[in-house]
Amino acid sequence: MKIAVAMSGGVDSSVAAALLLEQGHDVFGITMKHYDNKLSGFDPGEGIEASILDAEAVAARLGIQYYVIDLQKDFQSIVEKNFITEYQAGRTPNPCTLCNPTIKWGKLLDRALELDADKIATGHFVRLLEKDGLYELHKGSDPVKDQSYMLWGLNQTQLRKTLFPVGNLTKKEIRKIANELKLPIHDKKDSQEICFIKGHYEDYLRKKIKFQFGDITLPDGKIIGKHRGLPLYTIGQRKGLNTPWSSPLYVLHKDSDNNILIVTEDLNDLKQESFCLKDLNWLAGALPEQDDTITVQIRYNSDPVPVRKFELQSDRMKVF
Repeated sequence: MKIAVAMSGGVDSSVAAALLLEQGHDVFGITMKHYDNKLSGFDPGEGIEASILDAEAVAARLGIQYYVIDLQKDFQSIVEKNFITEYQAGRTPNPCTLCNPTIKWGKLLDRALELDADKIATGHFVRLLEKDGLYELHKGSDPVKDQSYMLWGLNQTQLRKTLFPVGNLTKKEIRKIANELKLPIHDKKDSQEICFIKGHYEDYLRKKIKFQFGDITLPDGKIIGKHRGLPLYTIGQRKGLNTPWSSPLYVLHKDSDNNILIVTEDLNDLKQESFCLKDLNWLAGALPEQDDTITVQIRYNSDPVPVRKFELQSDRMKVF
């Protein structure tokens, strides 16, 4: 097959390209340029410019064609806009889970197909299985690096056009392959932060949102400090409150109407028996049957929790 490998300049996607080439496929690399280095505060040689240079060097080492796809306008109008509006609304977004179905497997996949690719491949730690014509996403073999959580928004059409060459490998094995192939990025560190933001996301948001300082109170209304702006806090947050207290404090509620951040020292106050999900997506095309195998995971690094039952409510689902 002719395969476009989405190359981030990191070791995972680089090894993905090498493995597909070794298997005899016609491989070329593509990197999406989705933000402006200077506007995002990166110096020359950092950020997306560094990623492009690294990906280009790997492509040259492998002897494959390489393309840079400019998706800045799309990324800004879809992902960055959502990132800002979600924080304004008091929620904490995960930009990757929106970028994946709309940009990487949307605009970038479209461009790959225009370049005559049969499929696109990435370096995600996830396994793709096909059963009776339906594609299923399964966790990657490396439990520490598994990225299946990030891909919940993909659909069958997108999965049908995708390969995940490193999903059955561990990070240690990938590093070993990159080193044996003498890829120029074999010892490059993994990316940890939000890709289009240099430094702390608070600095980015301060350029986009006007924050109002306000009171931090306990559930009984007692004022114990000042917050820097409600969008900067997440329910359950413990660190970064900068409010001296005799015991750890946790963000319990954000009162947007009165610009008050309500915190608690009792972790039990945060426990919930149920919650609602919106923007539902069934990767297999249908609602799963209720049984004791279903779990829910509310954050990328959190452990899955068994689901007792769930109920559909118009455009959302209530999970117990």
